[in-house]
Amino acid sequence: MGGDAVIHIEHLSKSYESEKGAKTYVLDNVSLDIPRGEFHVFRGWSGCGKSTLLNVIAGFVPKSGGRVTVNGRDIEGPGRERGVVFQNADAAIFPWNTVWKNVEYGLRIKGTPKAERDAIVRRCIKIVGLETHENKYPDELSGGMKQRVQIARSIANDSEILIMDEPFGALDAQTRRLMQKEVVGIWKETGKTILFVTHDIQEAVSLGQKVSIMSRSPNATIIETIEIGVPYPRKINNAQVADFIQRIQGFFDVEYEI
Repeated sequence: MGGDAVIHIEHLSKSYESEKGAKTYVLDNVSLDIPRGEFHVFRGWSGCGKSTLLNVIAGFVPKSGGRVTVNGRDIEGPGRERGVVFQNADAAIFPWNTVWKNVEYGLRIKGTPKAERDAIVRRCIKIVGLETHENKYPDELSGGMKQRVQIARSIANDSEILIMDEPFGALDAQTRRLMQKEVVGIWKETGKTILFVTHDIQEAVSLGQKVSIMSRSPNATIIETIEIGVPYPRKINNAQVADFIQRIQGFFDVEYEI
């Protein structure tokens, strides 16, 4: 394990203690390497710890045991190299700021000179396809547009890793399909490493270079990581894509004891 991985997870555990002192392990003995620039999807049962795993990697939640590193450095908290795109965009972007000001927020805090800041924001807004909406406020945007604002802000902050926790879960089916295409395009253009959690098996196979299957909680771990060897763009009616969907579905049609 380790090597050239941008993210290295080794025997990770995360437990919570009850008021009576009893420990419950949400995650137990999770090990995984994620290479730089990989689109990696996590799929598992509801409540299996997928979001907890991403929160540990993001630095929002401390681990209980094991090791998690980014670029060889132990994670001790949130970092600029890790941008997070939440499912609820309304809670993540500022309603009193325009699209432009939301995207440039981190650059302002960092003290980036205005000319450089403007160039970065303009490029990031173009990448996510919001050029004609830069002066709108969040309440004038659709759900998909708000998610694009989150993504643009992470790219503007030069986040090497995009951590996406069910970012399309609250969108309607048509917008969700559109955003799936958009995020693949953004990934190809920027070369970011993307960690993506979804409950949707079709979405997992459509997006991921690899899909990690997680077991039930408590004591959840990674059952298997499957490489999706199908070129992009992927169509659901493609025979290879259908085979991978069926293969992953098989993990959820039976009970696994780890």
